[in-house]
Amino acid sequence: MFTQMTDGYGCDMGYTAGKSWRRMLGVGVGALALLGGLVVAQPAQAAGTQTVLALGDSITRAATTCGINTDCAVNSWATGSASAVDSIASRLEAAETATSVRTANYAKSGSLINGVTSRIGAAVAAGERPQVVTLLIGGNDLCSLTLSPNANDGYAMTSAASFASAATGIMRSISSAWPSATVLVSSVPNVASEWNAVKSTPGASVWAGAGVCRTTRGVDAATGVPLTGTAYSESVAAAAKRAVDFNAALASACAASVNDCVWDGGALSRTPVSLSQLSTNIDWFHPNIAGQAMIADVLWDAWGLANQSSPSPTPTPARDTTAPAVRITAPTSGSTVRGSVTLVASSKDAVGTTRLSFWSGAAKVGDAAKSADGSWRLTVSSWTYPDGQYTIVAHAYDAAGNYGRSSSIVLTR
Repeated sequence: MFTQMTDGYGCDMGYTAGKSWRRMLGVGVGALALLGGLVVAQPAQAAGTQTVLALGDSITRAATTCGINTDCAVNSWATGSASAVDSIASRLEAAETATSVRTANYAKSGSLINGVTSRIGAAVAAGERPQVVTLLIGGNDLCSLTLSPNANDGYAMTSAASFASAATGIMRSISSAWPSATVLVSSVPNVASEWNAVKSTPGASVWAGAGVCRTTRGVDAATGVPLTGTAYSESVAAAAKRAVDFNAALASACAASVNDCVWDGGALSRTPVSLSQLSTNIDWFHPNIAGQAMIADVLWDAWGLANQSSPSPTPTPARDTTAPAVRITAPTSGSTVRGSVTLVASSKDAVGTTRLSFWSGAAKVGDAAKSADGSWRLTVSSWTYPDGQYTIVAHAYDAAGNYGRSSSIVLTR
């Protein structure tokens, strides 16, 4: 069984430490560890237990799935325990029977993408240290009634630039809080397909009354009056383009993340939505239990979690959990640099360091290359940086999936 922890909000209508879930399931992972490094005390977690933490909106809160217009996280595609859904957490536990799963659902109904970072902060404040983080967001950024018409185009959607900035901020917050967690990122929901299923049913008037998805429906964002002709076509096309922009932003933020981050490749956005997957008894908008199960199915496959390896018949040897001992050896702290600068670090580890990178705050300076003498070196041009002081640290990762961090040095440009 797995333990479910939820953090409830009203709906919108609109360790064994260090075990890598994807490595455990036989899926290729990056060099990052899945070993927590927070100094905050985490909730009590028994040996052999992994935590899956979910971020997102009312879809991840499984709003309306209990037959009333409220959250029902037991049916969540990400963290739910309902057998009819077979959530990601349930599947992870079933794939590795020796390990139990604890879940923490920090999604918030009604959330836009700019609200996710605060949910990460709430999870950190509660001492959460997840091994796996899921993210499904963007539906409200296309559809929420809280969005005002944009002054430039008149459409009520989060701008592509704001969405991209927020996506990058989310990944930075996750890497700061949980640098060793695997992050599983979904594309945005297929709102256009959902509206196509609903628009010729009584649900169309429900959507109109709630004022959701105005641009997708082709109505005036300020008045709700249906658009016609070119204005209608342009509105629908703008919503489709914005969904593409949102997905590009999520994919880019995931690719740039320091974490082992897995993008679904746009799988959820490509998946058609049918009436049989919607809560037609409540709001004709949110996924019902069948819809939640569909999301779990699509993302489980898209994230490569289905490619699990066969259990080994031989005993598994004890896993190394010692992080690399990493130290920056040059330049010395307090140095003033000009022109090309070579950052040098040493890393000692029992099973061998596989990657070392240099960072300045939340910005990655670059990945170092291992030299013949065993040191790790990265040469950068200081001319690309404004004058000022820069705090530099080195992150090292070993073959067993452990993560080590050096003491910082300060360089002046």
